[in-house]
Amino acid sequence: MNQQHQRCLVVENSTRTRAEFQEYLARLPVFSPPDFCTSVQEAQKLLRQKPYDLVCLDTHLPDMTGIDQLRSFPKNVPVIVTSDQTDYAVDSFDMDVADYLLKPFTFLRFSRAVNRALSVKRDPEKQTGHSFIFLKKGHAYQRFDYEDIDYVQAYGIYCKIIKHPSVAAVNDTISNLENVLPNQQFLRVHKSYIVNLSKITSYSLRSISVGTHQIPLGAAYRERFQGFLGLLGKKNE
Repeated sequence: MNQQHQRCLVVENSTRTRAEFQEYLARLPVFSPPDFCTSVQEAQKLLRQKPYDLVCLDTHLPDMTGIDQLRSFPKNVPVIVTSDQTDYAVDSFDMDVADYLLKPFTFLRFSRAVNRALSVKRDPEKQTGHSFIFLKKGHAYQRFDYEDIDYVQAYGIYCKIIKHPSVAAVNDTISNLENVLPNQQFLRVHKSYIVNLSKITSYSLRSISVGTHQIPLGAAYRERFQGFLGLLGKKNE
């Protein structure tokens, strides 16, 4: 499947903060690996060469302040400003930035900023180019519409595709399905489960409800799941 990812440019002078961006963006699979630069001159060159969906901009850069750079940015690219002080916050919001993050910031705070910046609206057909997938079932390939899939459950070397009230066993491992299902709509939440985010009816720190079915939320997947909820505009309790 040809999955469309968001592209992010990080303009950041701090080595530590660049590492945090690398880690945080890797937890949000809607993004491809980000581009990094440390100066206004480099940023302007990259912005001329490539289209970006998001820019994360440091206020303290060696050749110009990030605020001065904002004036030359393309108006259609949302910007998240980062700083270790509040001095530039008013000026930043006057220039319609999406958010202003004080360093250091947490993953959940960053995911909320990304949600504001991208104003995410889930439309699997627009984001993937298709609204369905063909998976091998026995000796034939069967069509599965994304909107009909409730969740996927590992079943040895196979997987069960649950489309309530039906269940279909397909000749794929859960790791392979995690790679081919559109990652803007489906998220692995346990070593044995992938859920359709649009089908979630409730959740807690330990489980997710899809209709009347309870799906365990693995500890290793919990923070990524919470970050995705931020991108979806849902409130984390």
